[in-house]
Amino acid sequence: MEDPTPAPDPGPGPEASGRGSDPVRGAVEFMTLGLTVAVALLACVALGYLVDRWLGTSPWFTLVGVVLGIAAAVLLTVSRVRRLL
Repeated sequence: MEDPTPAPDPGPGPEASGRGSDPVRGAVEFMTLGLTVAVALLACVALGYLVDRWLGTSPWFTLVGVVLGIAAAVLLTVSRVRRLL
């Protein structure tokens, strides 16, 4: 006799969403997070420093660059981690 209750649909697996398909790729993405943070921070600070030298307003634009660099680093890190988890 056949069971009248249908089997639950498992839904799309991790491969369908692109998650968990390649552990090496995920590991490389996590290892590059430090480089991403450093580049974002250094780029914003360098730009602020150059603007300060051009306008003679030291250290104000450098400080703005630090704040924007930290914000950019956090946003980039969060977006990469969300994509991988």
